[in-house]
Amino acid sequence: MMEPVFDPAPSPPPPGAPAPTGSLGIYKLTYVLAVPGRAVVQHEVNFAKLVQVGDSLLEVQPGTQQLRIDLDDDAGRQQAIAHVNADRRLRDVELEIRAESFAEAASRGHDLVAPLLSRWAFLHDVAITTSAVQIIEAATQVHQWSQLMTGAVKTFSDTTGVSDPDHRILLSSYREGISSTEPLWQALSLFRVAEGVLQMRKARNAAARAAGQIPAEPSERVPADPTSLGPPNDAGLEESLRPHVGRKFTAVLDDIRPALRNAIAHLDPDGTPLIQDRWDDLQKVEQALPGLRWIARQLLDAEVQEH
Repeated sequence: MMEPVFDPAPSPPPPGAPAPTGSLGIYKLTYVLAVPGRAVVQHEVNFAKLVQVGDSLLEVQPGTQQLRIDLDDDAGRQQAIAHVNADRRLRDVELEIRAESFAEAASRGHDLVAPLLSRWAFLHDVAITTSAVQIIEAATQVHQWSQLMTGAVKTFSDTTGVSDPDHRILLSSYREGISSTEPLWQALSLFRVAEGVLQMRKARNAAARAAGQIPAEPSERVPADPTSLGPPNDAGLEESLRPHVGRKFTAVLDDIRPALRNAIAHLDPDGTPLIQDRWDDLQKVEQALPGLRWIARQLLDAEVQEH
């Protein structure tokens, strides 16, 4: 996010000065379209360049420069414009929204555009996603960008090259979870890792009791101070684990299972399923993901190291 930074002063900025959260007014939103698996993850923040290479598998008739689409929500009708790239394929979707903050603009924009993309995906039977979103507050020209960035390069260290057949199922799920760009699938894959490890522990505990032995499986807890976990300044992990400090991993997973895993995996008409097209659902999943990933990794690491 790019915003003005004020010099330290005893008095607050003058009235009408830009605020990081935004204020009541018009926001211009641009969603860059992409073909899944192609140019979805970025290595630099350059929105002007990114929007120019926007692409999709949806081609329009010769001479068409843009499509105008009417979108409706509880606040009324909004007109969106889909621009076309040099290959006559849809490139981006742009619209203006009146909102009270960047957060509200992002929420309303997502709930308008995501269902549109889902409709297009079904109607034309093509895969489609977005690679980045830009939100500009018209009054202040503060820009906010949201995009997936390439992960950090790690030093190769696998010198043993050995894995257990049972563990390969868990390792496969972990790889899916951290490699996917879709938050809901990340959550399902990482939950599968955690539950898989716990099932293996349960089987070993039962075998130990049957043999007259005392089970010796660990029972991990979330630390009382999560600020020491993860990379430096990883506020996302701290915030994700904060509601669960001091609790056993099993209790945390039991709490979020019905609200997260079950709500993603099952389209129960009598329940409240989580879907990618609802901003609130997406935020719920993304808030839980850093903590879920950390728990899954701790369980998997203990399983691999011990067995």
